[in-house]
Amino acid sequence: MTCYPAHFRQNAGSSVEIQTVPEHSRNTAEIASARLCSVHLAKAGYLAGLLHDQGKFSAAFREYIEKLMAGRPVQRGSVIHAHAAARFLLERYHTGGPYRDMTAELLAIATGAHHGLFDCVDKNHRLGFVRRLQWDDNSYREATAAFLAQCAGPEELDALFDQAEQELSPLFDRINDRESNEEIWFYLGLLARLLLSAVIEGDRFDTACYKYGAMPATSPEPRQELWLRLLRRVEEKLDGLPHDTPVQRARREISRRCREAADKPGGIYRLNVPTGGGKTLSSLRFALAHAAAHGKSRILFTAPLLSILDQNANVLRESIGDDSLVLEHHSNVIRQERDLDGEKAELEPKELMAENWSSAPVIITTLVQLLNTLFDGRTACIRRFHALCNCVLVIDEVQTVPPHMLTLFNLAMNFLADICGATILLCSATQPCLEEAEHPLEGTLEELVPYDPALWAPFRRTYLVNAGMRRLEEIPGFIQGVLEGATSLLAVCNTKRQARFLYQSLRREDVACFHLSAAMCQAHRKIVLMQMEMALEKSRNGGPKVLCVSTQVIEAGVDISFGAVIRLTAGMDNAVQSAGRGNRNGESKTPVPAYLITCSDENLRALPEIQRAKTATLQLLSAFRRAPEQFGSDLASNAAVTCYYKNLYGGMAKGAQDYPQDGNTSLFDLLSVNDTYAAGQPDLKEFYLHQAFKTAGDVFQVFDQETTDALVPYGEGAKLIADLGSAAVQRDWKKQKALLEQAKRYTVSLYRYQLELLEKQDGLGAYLDGAVLALNPEFYNKETGLTLEPDGFALQEV
Repeated sequence: MTCYPAHFRQNAGSSVEIQTVPEHSRNTAEIASARLCSVHLAKAGYLAGLLHDQGKFSAAFREYIEKLMAGRPVQRGSVIHAHAAARFLLERYHTGGPYRDMTAELLAIATGAHHGLFDCVDKNHRLGFVRRLQWDDNSYREATAAFLAQCAGPEELDALFDQAEQELSPLFDRINDRESNEEIWFYLGLLARLLLSAVIEGDRFDTACYKYGAMPATSPEPRQELWLRLLRRVEEKLDGLPHDTPVQRARREISRRCREAADKPGGIYRLNVPTGGGKTLSSLRFALAHAAAHGKSRILFTAPLLSILDQNANVLRESIGDDSLVLEHHSNVIRQERDLDGEKAELEPKELMAENWSSAPVIITTLVQLLNTLFDGRTACIRRFHALCNCVLVIDEVQTVPPHMLTLFNLAMNFLADICGATILLCSATQPCLEEAEHPLEGTLEELVPYDPALWAPFRRTYLVNAGMRRLEEIPGFIQGVLEGATSLLAVCNTKRQARFLYQSLRREDVACFHLSAAMCQAHRKIVLMQMEMALEKSRNGGPKVLCVSTQVIEAGVDISFGAVIRLTAGMDNAVQSAGRGNRNGESKTPVPAYLITCSDENLRALPEIQRAKTATLQLLSAFRRAPEQFGSDLASNAAVTCYYKNLYGGMAKGAQDYPQDGNTSLFDLLSVNDTYAAGQPDLKEFYLHQAFKTAGDVFQVFDQETTDALVPYGEGAKLIADLGSAAVQRDWKKQKALLEQAKRYTVSLYRYQLELLEKQDGLGAYLDGAVLALNPEFYNKETGLTLEPDGFALQEV
């Protein structure tokens, strides 16, 4: 019998060991099935995993692997293998029944896209399924015959397909109950992504286990026992916190109400509490209790900014008390390039090292990584989607979801809650009106802690003041005037350029001056925050005044307290969050001012989301000037925040929340009915699914400009860069994985133009065969981080 190799590994000495395609296929099937058990799609996952590498049962692929084993040159992608399973599923099972055909199409995507997405209908009106049905006849017949003889017979496959159809049919029924045709097809597209995610996870996980040895396993402790144990620990910690002041007692009451709400059924909930209300611990308490009560698989916490994530992670780790139970995923140290042709013959090591969210019961990540998991086309992102099944998902500062992708976000949350069994908690001190969006969040969106004036009162420690309009060059004078009457001041800017200008303009010998921005790596910002906390404590006891000039990295989730705050006008959520850094611990018995300054000459063309938010705030400020009594004479009131969000969302044109694209289309259209490419095409009736998955996945990015993460030589970062370049690490995959985990705190994100400027100046080094980039020392300033001029101070960026 011919041996068909799937992968190989080099053992000690010169011996080579082979993993056969049947072995790998069965392992992948088991893993994919296990990942989908909680959503009752185990058989669908098993069948897709079993079939995914059917195309490797060929002489061409065997010769390809043999060349790799011999160290001979090969062209990656020269042997296509992912088409075979898609063709088999469509030819054998796409036979005329609606649910049967839909099952076949979904499984064809789950198998045929495991090395890269494809469009069901592309911009040239070509059908992705037809291309796979027309795959090379000789190779297909050879692969199919060998697969049926060596891996799985027709009877087993037919039985698995029937069971998969039975699993999927109830989901089809629920999805088809929706009134919107676009939403029906959008949900079916997400269902395809879910199945594909499990196959990619099974494929990559088994390959990594085989090539590099056993991977770290998740906690063996039964989940319910784990959640209850952690809940007891958290509640013991909460019981030990002081409750002498009104603020402390209010935090305790908010936490108690969250615990009471944990027995509620799954769904989408809100936690709307004032800044400083103990949201992190209260949401953790709810998540643990709810997970224990409802048998959840994992808990995920997301935050929009690394500064928030870092503080939340510290609180969560300390509360949980076991670092092995917590995974932080916030940066892509490994470069995840977009696949150009949707097909690869063999996985590269960097794909196997990508984070999968399966290795720990508690995940802490960024909103960017969550949105990438839901919509980005790269297989490393798709792989994580299955981890959202049967989870508790806590989204902190939910108001930071960009307005142009509200449709995608809202419908994905509905899908996770309704189809994937997730419970979602939306946290914010300024809750957006997501239920009033063009495609709204569904359900009651119940508040865990309904608004209670008496409970909110202790947190009123600042008040917002509209300080009018000024040019940037005039703002330093205003800041100096405010600082004269305060022991400390925080000024929060919209751009790095503004922050650097103000920092340079205001540095004084008699004032402890600090700068914070995303141009600094996380470890750098953490040290600056520690130094600043010590300086603030001294200032309260007669020491030098403290001035911090920052971008928005400080305005939420950072437990720090200033005597006054200035915020350049952006969104009202930014204003409220920045104000929350003032008088945070009640050092002043009376509320302290938080000034809003509108910078008249700032250029926000490259930051359209901030510009839209600023416009909505200016509309609110105008309404407030005319009739302050309508807002309780308080710019931070619920009425003011609601008015702001109505301005923000109401000012958007129809379809503007659908992630619009050039050519009169949107990502929502491409991921649902795809009228742009499919409308009026008579040849498309053979297949149900028309989505342009690859086109949409390639276009999607959370921010307007795609970024690349690079290591920086700050502190331990310099040693990590040196270690990554050592010969010993080049040969040891486990050492690479460990170093890359440590490197997450020593990265900055580079926009494309920054990347190009640095490359022109030889400002970057490449490591691990180009998978990792690192900044050369002269391009990182010890005070302000990334600079595009060697040993310089100016930063050419927004």
